[in-house]
Amino acid sequence: MLRSMYTAGTAMLTYTRKMDVITNNLTNVETRGFKADTLATRSFRDLMIDRLNDPSFYRYDSVGPHNTGIHVDQVYTGWQQGPLENTGVSTDFALTGDGFFVIDYTGEYDDEPVERYTRNGAFNVDAEGMLVTGDGRYVLGEGGPIEVGGMGFIVGEDGYVYDAYGDMIDRLRVVRFIREDEEGEELIDNSSLRKAGDNMFFNFDPENYEAQDIDEGVSIVKQGYLENSNVDTAREMVNMMQTYRAYEINQRILRMIDESLGRAVNDIARI
Repeated sequence: MLRSMYTAGTAMLTYTRKMDVITNNLTNVETRGFKADTLATRSFRDLMIDRLNDPSFYRYDSVGPHNTGIHVDQVYTGWQQGPLENTGVSTDFALTGDGFFVIDYTGEYDDEPVERYTRNGAFNVDAEGMLVTGDGRYVLGEGGPIEVGGMGFIVGEDGYVYDAYGDMIDRLRVVRFIREDEEGEELIDNSSLRKAGDNMFFNFDPENYEAQDIDEGVSIVKQGYLENSNVDTAREMVNMMQTYRAYEINQRILRMIDESLGRAVNDIARI
């Protein structure tokens, strides 16, 4: 009976974590460039139960396997393209296809160069004429921070930035993440990216996953557009109801076991 408590208890803990992930997805349904998360679970390793100290058996006898429940395996991020919205604002940008804008976070933790990556292209121009994020971080081009001067600049689909007179300033850095397989072939893989807050990502394993600048034509930059969240609201609501019901069922099981144990301790003891 105590084993059943472990099974129901671990399930409740896991469904609580799953509900947190679903709630976070729904909270960010209107966040530009947000990527929804999915929680994956797996069961604990099976334990073999043996019959011990039973006088009717002259040797140990295997009763069978027992599992103590489930736990969180990993939280996966879905990289599907979100729908694009035409804003008409010259400092708004969206990417079609794979890739991330590169943001300068140098000085946040130390003086070493620090980069963050985002799909949220809601940028601004600061008082010094630099292209920055909403919280004032520099948007990086191939030559470093991009000085656009004013609002009259133009960015082509290839990422090249031109001033109001048509002179080229720089090219937006758009990167994707590459790893090598066992045969040395390069594969596109975003699995090393982790959410860093403020709709930013960081590379968790830079030694094995390289931030590679994207060549022209691989990813298209669209000025005056923003990428919306890729959260499927209807699906998340269904997942929320399923998670709630599963949690409720395990809660009832745990209560039934607790009542049975209470009777075993209090009632049977009187007999």
